[in-house]
Amino acid sequence: MEINGNYPYDVGQFNQIVKHRRSIYPYQYIRGKQVPDEIIKQILENAIRAPNHKQTEPWRFKVFTGEGLKYFGDLQANLYHLYAGEKYNEDRHRKMREYPLMSSHVISIGMRRDDSDKLPEIEEIEAVACAVENMFLSVTAYGLGSYWTTAGITYFEEAKPFFGLQPKDKLLGFFYIGYPAKTITAISKRNPLDVNAEWITEMRDNLSDLASDTKNVIHNASAKEEETPHDHSADYENASKWVVSLTVAVMILEIVIGYYSNSMALTAEGWHMSTHVFAIGLTWLAYLFTRKFEQSSKYSFRKEKVLSLSGFTSAIVLQFIAIFMTIESINRLIHPVAVKFRDAIIVAVIGLIVNATSAKMLHHNHSHHDQNIKAAYLHVLADGLTSLTAIVALSIGWYYNIFWLDDLSGLIGAIVITSWAVQLIVNSSKTLTDFSKI
Repeated sequence: MEINGNYPYDVGQFNQIVKHRRSIYPYQYIRGKQVPDEIIKQILENAIRAPNHKQTEPWRFKVFTGEGLKYFGDLQANLYHLYAGEKYNEDRHRKMREYPLMSSHVISIGMRRDDSDKLPEIEEIEAVACAVENMFLSVTAYGLGSYWTTAGITYFEEAKPFFGLQPKDKLLGFFYIGYPAKTITAISKRNPLDVNAEWITEMRDNLSDLASDTKNVIHNASAKEEETPHDHSADYENASKWVVSLTVAVMILEIVIGYYSNSMALTAEGWHMSTHVFAIGLTWLAYLFTRKFEQSSKYSFRKEKVLSLSGFTSAIVLQFIAIFMTIESINRLIHPVAVKFRDAIIVAVIGLIVNATSAKMLHHNHSHHDQNIKAAYLHVLADGLTSLTAIVALSIGWYYNIFWLDDLSGLIGAIVITSWAVQLIVNSSKTLTDFSKI
C-alpha cells in the first residue's frame, strides 16, 4: 500500500528497491562483463554513510577486480588448503578458486576494532552490517547482482593480515558483484509483518512488577552502572603527566647529589628511578597517543606494539646503566671514597616522599580493568621500597662510618635495575614478535 504525500525523495521507488533486494550468486552473472569502477566507488561511498556509534567508522574494504580476482581466488584457496584441517573439502577448495572469476568485483568486508575499546564489539559489527546493507540497496538500484558470503576463509585468523586486519579485528566475509545473466523479478519470501512485529498502543499492568521490589530496582541500577563504567582515561592521563614531571626532577636531583656526595646508594636509587620515569612516561604517552588518534580513520596501529618498542629501547639503556653502576661500585669497594652521608640521606628521603605522593596520585579503583594504570601504580610502590633501602644503607653507614656498605647498596641497586631491564626485554620482545605457544 502506497501512501500519497509530499516527500523529498521518491518513496515508492525506494520501497521497490528494498523489496527486490536479494542475493544473486556468481554463477548467475554474465561471465566477463565488467561493472565500471565508478559505479563500484559510488556503491562504497554509499556504504560508508552507514550509522556508526561515536563515528568510529569500523568498516574496512579491499576491492578485487581484473587480475586481482585471480589473486583473490588463489589466496583463499591456498589459505583454505593450509588451515582447514579435518574440515577440508576438495569441492569447496575448487569453488574458492573459481567463484571470484565469475564476478566483476569482489569486496572483502572487514571490521576494524576501535583502539580505545570504548564500544562493545557487537556495535562495531552492527555498523559494518549497516554498511553492507547500503551496498545491497545500491547494487539493486543499479540493476546489478550481489552476494555476501561468510563461507570459506572468513573466520580463519590466519587470513586477517592479508586483508589489513589486526588480531582483534574481524573478517566478516566477501561481497561479490556482477551483471545478472537474466532479469530476476521474484521477491524473497517473508512472513507477514505481524508475525515478527508487535504494536503496543495501550498501558500494560506489568509496569507494577518493576516497582514491587525496591531492593531489586536498586540492585539493577547498580549492575547497569557496573556494566558501563565511567571512562577514567582523562584522569589517569593528567595524573601520570604530573607524576612524570615530579619524578624527573627528583631523579636528576638524586643522581647529581649522589655523585656529589660520593653515595653509590643514592646514585643507584636515582638511576633506578629512571625506570620509574620510563614506566610512567609510557603510561602517560599511551593515554595521550590514544586520545589523539582514537577517532582518526587515517591511521592504523597497535598500541601494544608502540609501548613494547619503547619498553624494549628503555630496557637496553637501563642495562647499560646497570653495568656502569656495577663497575663503579666494585671500583669503590677496591678504592674506598668518603661519602657525604647527611646530604645523601636528605635527598633519599625526598625521593621516598615523592614515591609516596606519586602512589597516592596514581591510586585507582582496582575493579577497573585498566592494566596501564595498574602497572604504573605497582612500579611506584616498587620504587618506594628501593628508596627505603637506600635510606637504611646510608643511615647505617653514617652511624658506623662504614663506607663499603653504601657501595654494596649500589651493587644491589644495579641488580634490581638489571631485573627490571631483563623483564622489560622479555615481555616487550614477546609482543613485538607476536611470540606465543602454539
